[in-house]
Amino acid sequence: MDLPRSFVGLLRHSFWVYRPQIMKAAVITRYGSPDVIKILDAPKPAPGAGEVLIRVHATTVSRTDCGELRPRIIGRLFFGLRRPRRTIFGMDFAGVVEAVGAEVMSFKPGDRVFGMCPSRSNGAQAEYVCIPERAPIAIMPANMYFDEAVACEGAFYANSGLRKFHVGPGHKILIYGASGAIGSAAVQLAKAYGAEVTAVVATQHLELVKSLGADRAIDYTAGDFTRIGESFDFVFEAVGKASFFRCRRLLKPKGTFMATDVGPWGQYLPLMIWSSIAKNNRVLVPLPPRGSGHAFVEFLKARMEAGQFRAVIDRRYSLDEIADAYCYVETGQKVGIVVINVAAADASAHIAQDSRIGTGPSTSIIHL
Repeated sequence: MDLPRSFVGLLRHSFWVYRPQIMKAAVITRYGSPDVIKILDAPKPAPGAGEVLIRVHATTVSRTDCGELRPRIIGRLFFGLRRPRRTIFGMDFAGVVEAVGAEVMSFKPGDRVFGMCPSRSNGAQAEYVCIPERAPIAIMPANMYFDEAVACEGAFYANSGLRKFHVGPGHKILIYGASGAIGSAAVQLAKAYGAEVTAVVATQHLELVKSLGADRAIDYTAGDFTRIGESFDFVFEAVGKASFFRCRRLLKPKGTFMATDVGPWGQYLPLMIWSSIAKNNRVLVPLPPRGSGHAFVEFLKARMEAGQFRAVIDRRYSLDEIADAYCYVETGQKVGIVVINVAAADASAHIAQDSRIGTGPSTSIIHL
């Protein structure tokens, strides 16, 4: 029995209107190697009241993402004991506002925005992400590519220590691992605050850190950097590869050793407890103050616009290649950030200056 054409048309219309909204995403449902990452169709988020839906153009793969993919015991307390609490990773994002929920006043569809995803919700390694209006999100600086804007996470962690101790004029700071995402940000922000910066890197990165503003660049492959005969107010260990006991001879009597995490097996925790009991601030892992992300993104935007901060991009990958990006970041050899160009148009726009073949930088970005 044939159905009336009008009824068939109604069915088609109803399916079109109410069909499931999907997006492409890098989905992670269990811990393991980058092989567990699958590019799948996932439900497209819809903005609720006070939320902003963003069409993601660029995101990153960071050390944080790799740590979340293969967490140690301490990490599982935060990320989930048996499996990840969230299925889409990625903290940094840059993209275009597609829709806003009720009561959103600061953003409108079509705005170019950048910022950081809240750590307890799904991240930006997908075509779309929903962000609360009050989350770390801001309008992008004018005339900036999307992949130039996904540099917030490293700078956020770097800035927390610099601000906690009011690093500024008259201070000397040594940054070990100054070519990474956190380290390269620390060099630029410490200089913006007026400190004297010594950067410790491998031979091939000496000119890079000088271009970022370092007053002195030391090649750790050429000798023991801890025996340079100088002392510092702060030693900032930005990559988790140099211990406090190795670096303590570099510190002034009241100097502070700052690390970016508690170490692979929590080895800094006893030292932090000792420092707290002694009230000497000798060893600390400064964490960003809760709720400070939004103000920080606005601060970083101002530094970008003033020419005091720029992204250092090591490599770019498409979303389909994201497992390769994780593999590369896990080598521990990345410089600056590793970008995922989610929107195909953005990848095409940069073919002529792909960082993997060492083409020249623009005025606001360094390619390697």
